[in-house]
Amino acid sequence: MDHDRIELVKQVKAAIEDKETEHDVLEAAVSLIDDFSDGYDWTGFYMMRGEALEVGPYIGPETPHTKIELDQGICGAAASQKQSIVVDDVNADPRFLACSVTTQSEIVVPLMDGNHCLGEIDIDSNQPSFFTSQDREMLEQIADVIVKKLRDIRSH
Repeated sequence: MDHDRIELVKQVKAAIEDKETEHDVLEAAVSLIDDFSDGYDWTGFYMMRGEALEVGPYIGPETPHTKIELDQGICGAAASQKQSIVVDDVNADPRFLACSVTTQSEIVVPLMDGNHCLGEIDIDSNQPSFFTSQDREMLEQIADVIVKKLRDIRSH
């Protein structure tokens, strides 16, 4: 990973360190993640609530997808498969749930606590094939940092 991505992981860790609620953790993280790249056109979290994903803090156009079942969309697939998914061309992926007609590519990284998916980071870009392996690695490290903090909050 390059220096800027390593720094973002450190910035997210520092920003959420003193947060006491899930919402405050996610809000602080989403702001930093979204600021990282002009190519991030919708940046947000979906969190597991029962057997579905519900939208959490996000930056970008309003989404009609406030609740996503685990058998729907790329977000549902990432949570069900418990692994990151990068889609270079969302129009070629039948799982894609369009939030915006301008979205061209998407990355979804689950927040995994052991074998349990707590939620996920979801980022859309209006540029095709925008997300790199370095973006995936960075977001997976950020997800780990967030999961550790959420685990700490939930244990108190």
